[in-house]
Amino acid sequence: MDNKSNVKLIALAICGAALMGGAFYGLSFLTGYQVPAPNISADWTPVSSFIGWFMLIFCASMIIRTLGRMSSRISDRWFLSFPLGALGIVLLMFVVLWLRPSGILLSTTGRTTTMDGNYIRSVEELKSFQSKAILSPNVPLAPAGFDFAGAKSLFDGRCNKCHTFDSVSDVFKSKYKKTGKIDIIVKRMADYPTSDITPEESKNIMMFLNEKL
Repeated sequence: MDNKSNVKLIALAICGAALMGGAFYGLSFLTGYQVPAPNISADWTPVSSFIGWFMLIFCASMIIRTLGRMSSRISDRWFLSFPLGALGIVLLMFVVLWLRPSGILLSTTGRTTTMDGNYIRSVEELKSFQSKAILSPNVPLAPAGFDFAGAKSLFDGRCNKCHTFDSVSDVFKSKYKKTGKIDIIVKRMADYPTSDITPEESKNIMMFLNEKL
């Protein structure tokens, strides 16, 4: 190909990318997507997502093009160019993967976004997030001298009738505890006809689950 044809292909690729980006941006809002936290830009999120996919495809294309050029130049003199080039590309990928989780590169972005707009970008951060206690906003804090041991006994006696708590603890922690909805599940248990949980007992159970579980 001559230079004129190359320019046309590059212009076509740029126009195609712009059209795809515009379509992706518009369709994002037509699907009714919402950002996970109010401090995250609703306009920039689909743009950054498209840029990420575009760069992935672009870099993959450049790698394939580079390997093709290198393979065509392999000879007795350059017989190491292909394996060394492939090794260099793999090493570069590992370096980029190491830089990003370590916080040196793009330290404010991540794969998982919490409800308060923070990012979880490593296994350590995920474990820390899962182990962090979240207080339900609709549950009052226990007063000084509150009998947590008595509340635990009350919880064990009242809330293990239908099934043991251990059998549903994972669901409870992920669906209610981590989302601050302890009051909802306790009210649901109290409303069950055979629960025998009084309003005062519900309050004590909520405070125990909210602060000690």
